[in-house]
Amino acid sequence: LSSISSLAESRLLQNYNNSEVNTAVEPILLARHLSKEDMVIIAENRDILPGLLVKESSMRDYIYPNKMVHTTGYIGEINENELISFNKKGYNYRGGDFVGKSGLEKEYEFYLNGKRGAEQIEVNSRGQKIKTIGIKNPEAGSDLILNINFKLQSAVEKLLERNYNELRDLAAENENRSTPTGITALVMDIDTGGILSAVSLPDYNLNLFAKGISNSDYQELINDPLRPMINRNTMTAVPPGSIFKLVTGTAAMEELGVRANTSFYDSNGTFYIPNWSRPFRNWNPVGEGKLDFVKAIARSNNIVFYELGYELYKEFNGDKLSEYARKYGLGTKTGVDLPSEKSGLVPDDRWKRKNLNQGWYPGDSVNLSIGQGSLLTTPFQIASLISTVAAEGVSYKPQLVKIIRGADGEIVKKFEPQIVIDLREEIDNEVFAALKKGMHDVVNKSYGTASRHFKDFPLNAAGKTGTAQTGGANHAWFGGFAPYEDPQITVVVFIENGGSSAYSVPIAREIMEYYFGFKNYQNSRDKIYYYSRGNEN
Repeated sequence: LSSISSLAESRLLQNYNNSEVNTAVEPILLARHLSKEDMVIIAENRDILPGLLVKESSMRDYIYPNKMVHTTGYIGEINENELISFNKKGYNYRGGDFVGKSGLEKEYEFYLNGKRGAEQIEVNSRGQKIKTIGIKNPEAGSDLILNINFKLQSAVEKLLERNYNELRDLAAENENRSTPTGITALVMDIDTGGILSAVSLPDYNLNLFAKGISNSDYQELINDPLRPMINRNTMTAVPPGSIFKLVTGTAAMEELGVRANTSFYDSNGTFYIPNWSRPFRNWNPVGEGKLDFVKAIARSNNIVFYELGYELYKEFNGDKLSEYARKYGLGTKTGVDLPSEKSGLVPDDRWKRKNLNQGWYPGDSVNLSIGQGSLLTTPFQIASLISTVAAEGVSYKPQLVKIIRGADGEIVKKFEPQIVIDLREEIDNEVFAALKKGMHDVVNKSYGTASRHFKDFPLNAAGKTGTAQTGGANHAWFGGFAPYEDPQITVVVFIENGGSSAYSVPIAREIMEYYFGFKNYQNSRDKIYYYSRGNEN
């Protein structure tokens, strides 16, 4: 068969060996999705291919192959390890079956996969079929009803694609500009953890995988330096930059007695650790003079937070910032219902001694205080952090799937909101009030670092900018929530190698504008998205 067709001998043998056929008359699946050319060849050579059958089968066809790509995920032919593992769990897979490899396709494989059909037949003494006695029709898999707001998702995808391409084009024209290599956005319902939109670019066409991707197409994807196969919302962990000042501020208010009106002074835009010669600098090289704690957040003043990080080091021997980072869920998977989520990294003395064979120095705490150093976070973790502050100590598990519904219409499983972070007994309300006021002023006060991008915004919003230094191009962050008085959604925008938060903030504003632009925007939460793998044998 291989010698006269385009079907690889190795693949045919693999499927043959992976089959678990128990009778002489039960067919073995050797290959799926034959080309027209191969079907013609088989038909013309039936005399030398006895027992070979060509049958119709269902094939995945994504209606929106370029939407929700990383959330949906892709499918591929089951491998030997998956076949053994799945069938040990009591499932009935065979060689050649297609299974989820990433995204919701993988996370909910055993719900999405239907039940195989069967035919009861009568055979003669030579094992040849005489007649059909009975047929058991295949059963479709379950449907997933998502929290995704499809209109919002479509708008955010278009918005990110436009900005990503424009920023890359501008960088191509100006060698002094950073060239973004990826961009993401998340919109999360603060009251439930429901993910209303999740976008990660670049991505790929889902239909490339629907019938078995060619080796050349697959190699092109995995060797692409922009890594389109990576879901950056879960699989990219980088420093968060100044968004981490929310954590530093929490620790300072709880442990050092800092209050909203505590005064600080930035004389010349530099901070020195005693007996250290290297200065730590503010992003603004000119001293900003007297600032209270809330204004330090609004201005994202590094000097104030360097001082706080150093004081926390002196008082608590270095690990207090890491302790508070973990309270907010950093360094731990958020639990979003997607595979391959990274935990990120919250460094401390123990980690540094184990991995770098060095102790924790004052400079480590100073760096960590502004979200730099070895600290690594994912966009989902930042969304959880922002939501916790907005809700004054509570955050829900990020959840994509709302309901799993069987093919008969019955509800198989319903996902209720699940609190995963609860700091209400640990952290005083005054702390969250000060942090939120600072975030409000970031957006709404003339001196706020995001205010020029939110000018004339019709709604009170709040947020925190972040520009993370990497040794190369800076990463650009913005995490915010709205409305300020009654927080409903968290929006996080991350631009990998984006250069500056000046590029992430306008995107977040547009996302908020779209969400709250509905005539009755509360009803936008009711617009749900259905995902079904369909009826597959």
